[in-house]
Amino acid sequence: MSLPLRIGQWRTVYRFRAERRYDKPPEAIWPLVADTARMNELVSAAPYRFEEKPDARGRVHRYAKGRLGPMPSRWEERVGEWQDNRRIIHLRRFVSGPFRRFYIVAEIAPESTGSRLVFTAEIECVGLLGLAARYSGMIGLEGRKRLAAIDRLVRDADVPGRMPGQSNADKIVGSARRRFDELAAALARDPASHGLAPRLVDFLNRSPDVALRGIRPLALAKQWRSGDDETIELFLAAQARGIMVMGWDLLCPRCRGAKVRAMRLDELPTGAHCPSCNIDYQRNFTRNVELTFHPAPWLRQLPKGEFCMLGQGTTPHVKFQADIASDTSARFQMPLAPGPYRFRTVEADGGETEVEIGADGAIPEIVARGGAIALRGPGRRGVVSIAMTTTGPCALSSRTGAGQRTR
Repeated sequence: MSLPLRIGQWRTVYRFRAERRYDKPPEAIWPLVADTARMNELVSAAPYRFEEKPDARGRVHRYAKGRLGPMPSRWEERVGEWQDNRRIIHLRRFVSGPFRRFYIVAEIAPESTGSRLVFTAEIECVGLLGLAARYSGMIGLEGRKRLAAIDRLVRDADVPGRMPGQSNADKIVGSARRRFDELAAALARDPASHGLAPRLVDFLNRSPDVALRGIRPLALAKQWRSGDDETIELFLAAQARGIMVMGWDLLCPRCRGAKVRAMRLDELPTGAHCPSCNIDYQRNFTRNVELTFHPAPWLRQLPKGEFCMLGQGTTPHVKFQADIASDTSARFQMPLAPGPYRFRTVEADGGETEVEIGADGAIPEIVARGGAIALRGPGRRGVVSIAMTTTGPCALSSRTGAGQRTR
């Protein structure tokens, strides 16, 4: 009778550490490391569902339900922390399953002419299933798979015209492929395709799922080095043939996530609520309305759920984010390029303020007091200093290009 009880109470922490060196600067490696959704898809992690619930202070808590390998789990996804081009921290607290906590850190540092990546993880395992996961080698295998995925993304980035993480095999097969070939041939003959149809065919056939959920023609035009108007006309011609589905997104002005999508522009509401930021916001055609496309369901059936909901890869305009306890101060080495920035809390009623970083790179000290954000100068070059005097922990972030999506 005592053995099952002792196994049920069994608890240990598994630690993983590995390094990689690349002949590229941190600025080149960072976008690949920070794109955790693409990485998770590449290692065949299962997408998961989640719900967002604000507490009495307006801070949003995110509760997820999914599978870790063959095992079902439920967890709270904590606020992500990162410093652009330097460090990303990911924390999960589990409420069911064989684990109680994931704490994962990826740090990139310049080294000679390249960079060094240090990947560490602490995973708290509990119960019989946790015992099996701990000693079967499954946890270490998952860590090595993610490092291999980063290696793969870095190699892909070196190949001209190749999307990081794209498949080496066709993803469109069978009857869908035959129908796609016929429509693609017709698209190629259409003058509105401007000779770009073969690129679109390859993009739709080989791209990872995360790249197809909200395709932005202007971003793709930049990647292809094609004209903006020509690329948009290509997508409109593909939509007319049933290859693509067009929609209008109403973006949250804070997280820049598409919280509302309409098939027709006149169906887009005048306002929306963002559960991630716990704010209401209004439609502004020059700032937060965006035209996007995704493949028709018959062509590529995209999975439901998220591969990662709080990574920096989904919010590249946020250059820095940290969770600072109340009545404490913190400093972070964080050079910022000259330009406009916004410092804010993540609570619905939290403060925000904008500042222009000059050519000297000096960053004013950030003071969070109650629901307000204040800046104290002149500040130090390449150092983010935060004094937190508000009650309760508060995450802070800075973002460039007020109102502009940067990817």
